[in-house]
Amino acid sequence: MPRDWTDAERLAAMYLYCQTPFGRLHARNPEIIALAHGLGRTPSSLAMKLTNFASLDPEQQRRGIKGLRGASEGDRAIWLEFHVDWSRMVERSARAYESAMDHTVDPTPPLVSERSVPGPWGGVATTVERTVAARRGQDWFRGTLIAGFEGSCCVSGCNRETMLVASHIVPWAEDSALRLNPHNGLLLSAIHDRAFENGDLAIDDDYRVLIAAPLRRSANEFLQQALVRFHGQQLRMPQRFAPDPALLRRHREARFLG
Repeated sequence: MPRDWTDAERLAAMYLYCQTPFGRLHARNPEIIALAHGLGRTPSSLAMKLTNFASLDPEQQRRGIKGLRGASEGDRAIWLEFHVDWSRMVERSARAYESAMDHTVDPTPPLVSERSVPGPWGGVATTVERTVAARRGQDWFRGTLIAGFEGSCCVSGCNRETMLVASHIVPWAEDSALRLNPHNGLLLSAIHDRAFENGDLAIDDDYRVLIAAPLRRSANEFLQQALVRFHGQQLRMPQRFAPDPALLRRHREARFLG
């Protein structure tokens, strides 16, 4: 008889789900094989759990991909917890994943946050602990955007990974609650990331690219080719975690040069 999934196992699976393109949610994927081994489960069992998460994903449903229908109440609870508090759940899931891959890692120590920074065993959390937690989150955020946008800039289609930036719609320093929310992310080439940050590029409510008027008036050939030609183009939408229109509007109102 199959054993029940624990919360720690679901967390590790969710960590991998977010960073795996839908087309790779199968038992032949080496990353699924590796995590399944760490969990003491078969690759087929883990692949099925990942497609159960896909059945809860509104982006997959809008694309007509329904996944499997076997999602449990425990799966739904984990899914909802992520959407309530991304920062907390990403840290928990990262530790669960690391624990499965390396049994020396404790998956459940107290978390470190900016609001409460006690150390794991009392006292004050060290800079190293906060740095490790931040790095985990940044790596997850980038991996999730790369998977969602299928490794391509959502404006230009550039697929050279070393030239891609996991951009925050609302900047990292501006709102800590949004730092690891993938709906607050765009995968952009380095030049489009800088243009977005500077207000030379924005996205409208219909997910069309906007280029600021000063650039559109420019006679510079490079700017015309690299930026202006994308004005009015439809954004390349991700497989999951679509950019939040309210956050895109917030960016336009705060930064876009018009």
